[in-house]
Amino acid sequence: MSSLGVPPTRSGPPAAGGATESSNDLVRAFVLTGGRTRAEAPELAIETVVSQGHDVAQRRATLRREECRIVDVLAGPMSIAEVSAHLTIPLRAAIVLISELVAAGALVAGRSADTGDTDFLLKIRSALQLL
Repeated sequence: MSSLGVPPTRSGPPAAGGATESSNDLVRAFVLTGGRTRAEAPELAIETVVSQGHDVAQRRATLRREECRIVDVLAGPMSIAEVSAHLTIPLRAAIVLISELVAAGALVAGRSADTGDTDFLLKIRSALQLL
């Protein structure tokens, strides 16, 4: 029940495990990103490891509340997916916000996995299937 005594509504197709995405989560993602579904900077992959930039303390005054939460959770390097999970913010919103924080210099991004070379991964999958 919400504070207004109304049960939360569920919408959308069932997710993995039978859960559904709450319409409140969709509204929250919209508010967090200012209505954007894509970053204004080049987007990072969910497995990209990010960490605090060297001058994050100087930039902190210009950051919004949710951006400050992202910076605060990064005591050490962490992937975008991990940041999303730790802060319980939608993954899409985390991608948008973190990509823009990296472009602004508040965060530093490491290399993400190279998805162009899948031969090695296919060999591992084939070997595992033989077990």
